[in-house]
Amino acid sequence: MVNKTQLLRRLLVLGCLLLLCVGLAGGQLLQLQLINGESYVRRSASFLTTTSTVSAARGEILDRYGRAMVTNQTGFSLVLIYSSFWEDKEDRFEVLLDLANRVKADGTAAAAANTDGGDETGDGTETDTDTTEETSAAVLNDVMPITDTAPYEYVGAEGDSERKALSDYIKQSADTLGLKAVQDAKAAANTANEENPQYDADGNKIDQVSQIDATTLVSASEFISAMRTYMENNLGMQTGLSDADARTLVGLYYSMRRVGFNNNATFTLADNVSMDLIAYIKEHHQQYTGVDVQSEAIRKYDTTYAAHLLGTVGPMFTEEWTGTKNGGPYQNKAGYTMNDTIGKSGLESALESYLHGTAGSRTVETDLGGDSITDHANSYAPQPGDNVITTIDLELQEVAEQSLANYLSGYERGGAAVALDPDTGEVLVMASYPTYNLENYNKDYDQISSDSRSPELNRATLGLYPPGSTFKVLTAIAALEEGIIDANTTYVCDGKFEYGGVTFPCNNHEQPMTLDVTQAIKYSCNVFFYNVGQQLTGAHLENWCDKFGLGNVTGVEIAEYAGQAAGPTEREANRKNDPTLREWQGGDDVNAAIGQSDNLFTPLQLANYMAAVVNGGTLYQPTLVKSIKTYDYSDVVEEEQPKVIDTIEFSDATRDLVMKGMSEVTAEGGTAATTFADYPIKVGGKTGSAEMTERKDGVETNYTNGLFVAFAPFDDPEIVVCVVGEGAGHGSAVAPIVRDILDAYFAEEEPDTVESVQSENTMVP
Repeated sequence: MVNKTQLLRRLLVLGCLLLLCVGLAGGQLLQLQLINGESYVRRSASFLTTTSTVSAARGEILDRYGRAMVTNQTGFSLVLIYSSFWEDKEDRFEVLLDLANRVKADGTAAAAANTDGGDETGDGTETDTDTTEETSAAVLNDVMPITDTAPYEYVGAEGDSERKALSDYIKQSADTLGLKAVQDAKAAANTANEENPQYDADGNKIDQVSQIDATTLVSASEFISAMRTYMENNLGMQTGLSDADARTLVGLYYSMRRVGFNNNATFTLADNVSMDLIAYIKEHHQQYTGVDVQSEAIRKYDTTYAAHLLGTVGPMFTEEWTGTKNGGPYQNKAGYTMNDTIGKSGLESALESYLHGTAGSRTVETDLGGDSITDHANSYAPQPGDNVITTIDLELQEVAEQSLANYLSGYERGGAAVALDPDTGEVLVMASYPTYNLENYNKDYDQISSDSRSPELNRATLGLYPPGSTFKVLTAIAALEEGIIDANTTYVCDGKFEYGGVTFPCNNHEQPMTLDVTQAIKYSCNVFFYNVGQQLTGAHLENWCDKFGLGNVTGVEIAEYAGQAAGPTEREANRKNDPTLREWQGGDDVNAAIGQSDNLFTPLQLANYMAAVVNGGTLYQPTLVKSIKTYDYSDVVEEEQPKVIDTIEFSDATRDLVMKGMSEVTAEGGTAATTFADYPIKVGGKTGSAEMTERKDGVETNYTNGLFVAFAPFDDPEIVVCVVGEGAGHGSAVAPIVRDILDAYFAEEEPDTVESVQSENTMVP
């Protein structure tokens, strides 16, 4: 037992130790605050510690066999800090213009270097002796959709995303800028909202102010002039600038507003800047206070194909950070800052949550002159995004895009090709013509947006076309299953069908001819299907369209339109928005049966409908994603499995009849015999022609599209292909495109797998 004396000794020792610790701490505080306090205050005032975000590399996108489509490379960006570059700075516009002109010169120099070091000899002959990589040209982040040079014009079609954003900005700023035409239009629309409200198909009230396109009320030159006056009078922009310099500053200020440039959000002035420009800015850092050079992973496009399905990336805009555009609001999502780059379209947008990754951070201490004193280790390292393995066969995609260009360029319109695996719904090809190069998208944006053929439109999922005679297979299935016809039903075609005082023509074969359903498919006889449509009616056709997914979204990952299936239900819905449309009548039953009337479907829908026919009635959800893997490919995040939308009940006898008809389409005498009669692999399919009317600038133009939906091998289909050629005239005109795709598909050797491709890129000890 411890006695009192021992206990007191221990307490005394403990007390002495405690007093010693307090004394040491007090002495240190005395030194910090009284002896050296003034020195530390001066030092703290001389240094600035900042913590910046280190962006994460986006995940890679590969084709089904591991061929790279989109990867990353290291690039440098010029980033403006609001508090030190912009806020209350009298010379901000002078410095901004100086930087912008240097970035433009930097880009011009890079472009010239690429031209001088190109892959052609003096006589234009290509050579492969130059292995030097092209230098990426600096890109100024001016997103204002107005041409860079006078006479200024809006870029892009009315209603496209960037032009709509500018229209919204003009409407919001109309009072500030004194744009009377816009003010008057807004006032009239607000009055109409109260006195003459309008409603959409779901009964929701339409804000008529939101329907105003301000870019049709104010010219591009008028907008730039109004902005210039406002910026000179209210923001301190220098006067006497040339028109070109004023356009540059107006565009950059507008871009700053789009991203919400403030104390919480930086503005990326330029990407892909050269080391020469970086060195200049570092050497003259006192002149460029608030300009930060950031290293980041930027997108590298390893193919010039598949632009529409891969999609674009870009800076986060205010309407995405706080609103619902492009998957927003991102302010509520973990791992995002307002300065992030996000997917804007295609798979980049659809799979943003996988591709994005998680940012890290970096802490830097600088002196008042901007010189870096210490660069601390990352608070935490960035986590790259997941990698996406697509279902696309890149070599097949290349063939499809080249063939579309070869066969459709002469029509000066556009078209699309889609290829599916009928047993899984996997998309092997998704090509749209005309297209563009993602690598040069920003540089070529004005040219792309002003092209009357709309290269940005992904016609495979957003192009809506009457199916023409490709629809007759569905009409035949519906009529056979509804008991309207059977295998022995025949009709005599003499080239015309009379109904309600109207003559409906057929010019697809020699007349007169007596045909059953398989022959009607082979020769694409309109009169046979006019008779069937009259008895079947549009109401039943609507039902069968729904079964096969026509007029419905397919569920593919990227943006798509539902289109519409012709029938009394759809017509009545359309009449609510356009009372001038007449009610559904018997003549519409007749027209709908041959794929005309109100029928509007995407090429993807047509391919998927045919896939369900040839596989016996399983309607799959098309997909562009095979699997998603971690950034180092070590683990599978998600493995896609075939998803069945519906199982369509129709008899084997019905399938046999329509399949026989489609086998005859490519045989001697069929509508695609010229292309496929001697093909070494038996192909089935259905051609189509669809009449179109285009109204533009008060001028009405009529033309005919060509369509062909095919599958092969006939007895055990592995691939279904749909091609649409705008203005091609007939399905036989686009059949060679289908043949090119099938040639490539059946000629391919067994390709490497994703795993083998990755192993080739792995360093060995």
